[in-house]
Amino acid sequence: LPPQEKFSPVKYFSIDRVFRNESLDATHLAEFHQVEGLVADRGLTLGHLMGILRQFFTKLGISQLRFKPAYNPYTEPSMEVFSYHEGLKKWVEVGNSGVFRP
Repeated sequence: LPPQEKFSPVKYFSIDRVFRNESLDATHLAEFHQVEGLVADRGLTLGHLMGILRQFFTKLGISQLRFKPAYNPYTEPSMEVFSYHEGLKKWVEVGNSGVFRP
């Protein structure tokens, strides 16, 4: 069979503690928990990605979201995800995302 006929849609997700080699400050720690996800299917759009992110954050109780275009070296288009933080009275980044191309 040709390679394109062997493809099947998949969803993979990972949650784990990660480390980064950065200077520490009030908003950046060397250790934190990260959620990663990959959804692969034909015909997916940026709108699908935004819908998945809205659904994910809504299930966490985060409903006020904004998406901002961003640069990521491995995805295009890419977006940062922000949520309004009532305690800080400002929008804070809660995620990053993008679309892989074939």
